[in-house]
Amino acid sequence: MRGRRGAEEAVMKGKDVEDALLELGIKRGVLFFRELDEVYPADHFPIEEIEHLLMRLEDLGVRVVETEECVGKKPRQRRKAA
Repeated sequence: MRGRRGAEEAVMKGKDVEDALLELGIKRGVLFFRELDEVYPADHFPIEEIEHLLMRLEDLGVRVVETEECVGKKPRQRRKAA
């Protein structure tokens, strides 16, 4: 039983971290890739999970940028499929 409880606590902590990251992004309007990498290191999480998070952030109006210099720049427009 103890192992299961530990796993549940780890999931909850992970959820808390994700929620905090989303809140920070909403508050600032921007997150940096390095911040995402701290929470979701690419070598430990499936790319699908990271892509899902990026889509959630985009839906919330949160930009994800490489560096502080990118914050003032306008995001590139997506091309619409014909």
